[in-house]
Amino acid sequence: MLFALAAPGLDAEAIELAILRAGHRLAWRALDEAETLQQLATQVPEVLLIADHPAVATTSVVGACDLLGVRSALVLDDRPLSAAAARLDLHDRVRVEPGGGLDVGSLVAAPGAHPSAATVTDRVDAALEPPAPHRIRPAAAQSPGHEATSDGDVDSSSRSADSPSAPPPPAARVLAVWGPAGAPGRTTLAIGLAAEVAARGHSVCLVDADTYGGTVAPALGLLDEAPGFAAACRLAGSNSLTIAELERVSQRARTVGELSVLTGIGRPHRWPELSASRVTAVLELCRSWRDVVIVDAGFSLETDEELVSDLQAPRRNAATLAALRVADRVVAVGAADPLGLARLLRTQPDLLEVVEPERVEVAVNRVRASVLGLDPHGQVHQTLERYGSVLDAVLIDDDPTAADTALLSARPVVDVAPRSALATGIRMLADRLVGPVETAQRKRLAWARVDALRSRPRALARR
Repeated sequence: MLFALAAPGLDAEAIELAILRAGHRLAWRALDEAETLQQLATQVPEVLLIADHPAVATTSVVGACDLLGVRSALVLDDRPLSAAAARLDLHDRVRVEPGGGLDVGSLVAAPGAHPSAATVTDRVDAALEPPAPHRIRPAAAQSPGHEATSDGDVDSSSRSADSPSAPPPPAARVLAVWGPAGAPGRTTLAIGLAAEVAARGHSVCLVDADTYGGTVAPALGLLDEAPGFAAACRLAGSNSLTIAELERVSQRARTVGELSVLTGIGRPHRWPELSASRVTAVLELCRSWRDVVIVDAGFSLETDEELVSDLQAPRRNAATLAALRVADRVVAVGAADPLGLARLLRTQPDLLEVVEPERVEVAVNRVRASVLGLDPHGQVHQTLERYGSVLDAVLIDDDPTAADTALLSARPVVDVAPRSALATGIRMLADRLVGPVETAQRKRLAWARVDALRSRPRALARR
């Protein structure tokens, strides 16, 4: 593993020696913010160790790491955590303990603690494990009368697969819905997927992170004068974002189940509010707020290479790139026509530079014979396999009537047209991402949607 060190005030030689003895490599060292940003622009490490020092423990350094995909870990000594470092809210922390009550310089050769040089790297490896909040079982999976254990998990006696009121935790916690330019149906699928997962008993947060024109709010009939996601990002920038604040800035969607929405920016010129570090902080906190977080991301994956020397400059696509890096699974949506498939296949290499292939799930929308000819499903599968090595894409049939019905009622298509081809494809995608549901639960969901439709005009319920 390739490390870098920004540790003014610490014994950098001892830390470097410990890292090398443990079999890792050190790319470079820096002593202040300017030097750190310059070194990041020159050589990108896998992990940056940041000392609790005002010269390097800054939001600019952490934001640059988030932008470049570098994992940042805070290095602590025997002194209390400073207020500036606490505001960074870094989960990865490495504590360098002075052996035998000595200062940090005595770490390599601490009396009575030979050999102690590996202590630093051992703690680095431990710090790189997923933080404890990510391993907490969703609250819906806890049975009454049982309490969580000390490590954040639920006691084994409370886990029951037979309990209908305790749905299993979903396979993925953060899902990002992305697609190339050309309106392949990202927002429609993101809304439908969020509503379907919420109807299955999971609490869901739908985030509109499109910096080119988010449309989740008007699609669901929600007010967007005060964008909830931008407000959450501003709070994250001032280190004042809490779960209570997320509850305050979010809105509740009209659907079966618990679906909270962080609406997007209504005017594209507000994109500088959605910086990479802020978006990452908001999505990480959403993990502990809701069982599943679904992000409607923008289309562009450009990294503004002409500004690569200025890592502090804002970037319009930073929100999209940050969401894709944070997501456990990424749904790549393409349109099932010659132009849509060409756009998807041409941008696939750019997507795989940001996201590992095993985290990508391909969904092809609006499959129809009128534009593809005979056997449209077979032609799409053959094209994806030949030019993109995609073998198991989810194909969703074209259903403009169901999509229009959803827009007319400002509700998810899985609620207003549950038997449509579009809703069936969304359910297939949900089965792939969060796991299938049992037949009995599927019947209960159907009746819940019927009850919801009874309160709507009859014209909307004809499907």
